[in-house]
Amino acid sequence: MATPAVIFPAKEIITMNPEQPHARAVAVKDGRILGTGGLPELEYWLKNSAFSDYEINTRFEERVLMPGLVDAHTHVEIQALIYSGYFVAQIPWPDPGGGFFPVYPTKTGVLERLKELDRELPAGQPLFAVAYDENKAGPLTLSDLDQVSATRPVLVANLVFHRFWGNSVLFEKSGIGPGNLPPGIMADDAGKPDGTIIETAGLMAVLPGMPGLFDDLHDKIRSIMPLFTAAGNTTVCDAALGTLGLELSLGILSPLFAQEDIKLRMVGLPWAMAPMNQGIPPKAFIPEIKKAGALATDKFRIGAVKLYTDGSLISKTAPVNWPGYWDGAPVAEMSCTPETIRQWIIALHREGIPTVTHTNTDLGCAIVLDAVEEAQSQCFRPDIRHRMDHCYTITTAQLKKARALGVTVQFFTPQLYYYGDSHLAALGPDRARHLTPVGTASRLGVSWGFHNDPPGTPQLPWTGIHAVVNRTTLETGTLLGENQRVSVEEALRAVTIEAAYQMHLDHEIGSIEFGKKADFCVLEKNPLAVDPKEIMDMPVWGTVFGGEPVKAV
Repeated sequence: MATPAVIFPAKEIITMNPEQPHARAVAVKDGRILGTGGLPELEYWLKNSAFSDYEINTRFEERVLMPGLVDAHTHVEIQALIYSGYFVAQIPWPDPGGGFFPVYPTKTGVLERLKELDRELPAGQPLFAVAYDENKAGPLTLSDLDQVSATRPVLVANLVFHRFWGNSVLFEKSGIGPGNLPPGIMADDAGKPDGTIIETAGLMAVLPGMPGLFDDLHDKIRSIMPLFTAAGNTTVCDAALGTLGLELSLGILSPLFAQEDIKLRMVGLPWAMAPMNQGIPPKAFIPEIKKAGALATDKFRIGAVKLYTDGSLISKTAPVNWPGYWDGAPVAEMSCTPETIRQWIIALHREGIPTVTHTNTDLGCAIVLDAVEEAQSQCFRPDIRHRMDHCYTITTAQLKKARALGVTVQFFTPQLYYYGDSHLAALGPDRARHLTPVGTASRLGVSWGFHNDPPGTPQLPWTGIHAVVNRTTLETGTLLGENQRVSVEEALRAVTIEAAYQMHLDHEIGSIEFGKKADFCVLEKNPLAVDPKEIMDMPVWGTVFGGEPVKAV
């Protein structure tokens, strides 16, 4: 028996389809969009069609529908890992069960919370704390964490997961000390670990002291699924697929996303430079990517290959151009050599495989743009859509070159709001005003979008919209680049149809138009009508996924 079509009338439908930007009803059949328009119009055409068996669902008649939000750079696996820890954050993080976790504004408050956890946890069980911001609360030291516990390993991750801190027990259990200081482990003048752990290399070195950290990933991932519905996301892109190995990730995620109750689509970006892949050349990795691509389903598929140039600006692990950090902090080294990035981009491009590269700085962007230019000169592929992600200090000249090469750009906009004051102190006023130049990208016609990138910021896309529309900082309300602001409509396009385009999915999602998947974000208010200063608090009812309403927790 054929399933009847369903018509959803709404107070307003923002379609992101320029040929019909607004509607008052949408008809859905078999998980796809059958038509948009007014309710009488849709009823008339359905009655005079082969699909005359239909019903009207009035659940959203006082609500607003728009395309399901697309996060082109988040982390499903790593976010699940983060949520398995204890939050000691200085900003509110959403709880998958509803509401937000407590905030700890000061270092003193964080240390008191860690000591409280030490008293509560079973003896010897490692203590893993997350989302600490040293820019707001001050850096942690070995002495600080030794006072938390002298008997259990303690590991604290900073909010962007680029810097960590540990106690003496952690280093001892990991076999780290004088004479054995792996990359990423910072030491004092005596050659002993000073408590600071840098980037993925350092994290991998202390894992022996944190047994079980990556256990039960299937259940951990399931537990965070409500976060995406609550944000209005229906499609996300895991930007580091295979952190512990591509085969392991596929073995967890492919069957997980096949389950009926998972109401989310995911595109995984295999991380070529994951710890498990160190030293593997492109010619050995490419067959693995193609093999993984054969697992594609309606809800889970493989996308571009993830590459990595530099570190983090607010953690000071990324190199910066002249004159260095404004506050005098030491300038870090590039995480990957330009020649390595060049070899990967050219090899993947030759195979028709797009790339997404972590490029926080203009130095990182230059490496990618030069590599893509060479790759295109060797083998012209006009619509491959290589992408650069984060792009804090990308220059106007680089944006023009990106447009000429067809390279798309993803900005990490929520950090303008959460950490704009820290960037201002680290980079100085001129660079901070040009930080994340969405206005310039928009004026130049560059394909741009934005993302949340947890653990860098919470899975709260409306904060990212607020950031590009208002560009004011959380702590001081400073306006960072008045001429870099964009309209609400431009921001909505960036997180719907433009993000879908960058992921080669704009023929399936990103707008509400005939034939596309019936994936919607359901809102209690119209984002085009509210005060832009209030858009961060946009009330999200939930989503419609493949035509099925899914209410947020």
